[in-house]
Amino acid sequence: MSISELCDLRFGFYSQPDTVGTVAYLQARQFSEDGRQIAPADEYIQFDERVEAHILRDNDVLFVGKGNRLFAWCYRQTGQPAVASSIFFVLRPDTKMVYPQYLAAILNTPLSKAAFSQIGGGTNIFSIRKSELGAFQIPLPSMRQQKKVAAFAQLYQQEIELTQQLIAQKQKLYSAIISKLTK
Repeated sequence: MSISELCDLRFGFYSQPDTVGTVAYLQARQFSEDGRQIAPADEYIQFDERVEAHILRDNDVLFVGKGNRLFAWCYRQTGQPAVASSIFFVLRPDTKMVYPQYLAAILNTPLSKAAFSQIGGGTNIFSIRKSELGAFQIPLPSMRQQKKVAAFAQLYQQEIELTQQLIAQKQKLYSAIISKLTK
């Protein structure tokens, strides 16, 4: 099925963020290449009527449609309201049809990223049009199977994170040993 059949698809919100405010302003730099949030929001905007329509809901899927990194991330609501910056598309899935974490996992696969690279364009900055994203087809197995795929993707992300932490620790150990050996 196409994404537009499964989700309400809209653009993120454009604003000039500040270091203070009542609404977290999510930006691509807060995420890793593979769509893991690596830093909390550190810029904010003030809540008003224009912002209200863009407040993220639990299980909204953010998809970067511009720039040199393509990734999707499933938003989980915390205490503070948040909006996605304009670099994101906000996909609000029909949860009766598609499991949000499954949708993010499928959009993050190398196959999907390769397909987006083929359909995207832009003269200086790569971008995907809303219509192209909306027409993108994803496989839609049973909800039970979608949840299994999402759980597998989450375990994979955790393994990647642990591996990166292990590499960082090994680099520190290596540096400490070299430093000690050269004294």
